[in-house]
Amino acid sequence: MIRIIFVAFSLFAANFTMAQDVASVATKAQAAFLTGNTAELTRLATTTAAWSKSQNPKELYTHAYVQFRLLQLAISGKREKEAERAGDACNDALDLALKRDSKSAEAHALQSACYGYLANLGGMGAIRNGSRSGKSIEAALAIDALNPRVVLIDGFGVYFRPKFVGGDKVKGCTRFKEAAASFDGAGAAASLAPTGVSWGAAEAHYWAGRCARDAGDAAGARREFERALALAPEFVAAAKALGR
Repeated sequence: MIRIIFVAFSLFAANFTMAQDVASVATKAQAAFLTGNTAELTRLATTTAAWSKSQNPKELYTHAYVQFRLLQLAISGKREKEAERAGDACNDALDLALKRDSKSAEAHALQSACYGYLANLGGMGAIRNGSRSGKSIEAALAIDALNPRVVLIDGFGVYFRPKFVGGDKVKGCTRFKEAAASFDGAGAAASLAPTGVSWGAAEAHYWAGRCARDAGDAAGARREFERALALAPEFVAAAKALGR
């Protein structure tokens, strides 16, 4: 009996430590992305490299999330080779995560985002990556169409996709607004992501603000940018949008 209790406690302790590690990495990765800290993201990618072959879907998703953030910063910095490496690493980890848990809406959605960014790089793989991005978000929506991160990533896809393959900035903006409202409505529940990685609320408001600004709604844009900054005080882009 004592041995059974000890084993059960050991498993609980291991799972608790893993959850703490996932949450810690996710928090650091989010902050690094919002401040444009590529060096910190690169360090986190190195420290989570072992998770790229993990049996645990949460560790796989977290490693993919770090690579997703590296992918975004590499693209914004026009570092295409780095972007390709990060995008491929993101998708490889999510392939394994989805083998472990094929019903993870957030894993499907994040993979859609990684394929979508790779498609935007152009080149020979653009059509293939764009198709994979579309199939991944369709899978995510079929599993959980109300998940705010799924809605946000769907918005990214619609907003940035070329018109000739269904892109529509107006529809994308609508999805950003829906995601922002969904995050706000979920409140504390939005932090209970099944993957262990909670992200997207500040970005949803930021992009809703961008849309409002582009539509000439200065007051609405300011509200959205202020909300984004309230959720993530380190969000450099939101601060710049407010002239700070």
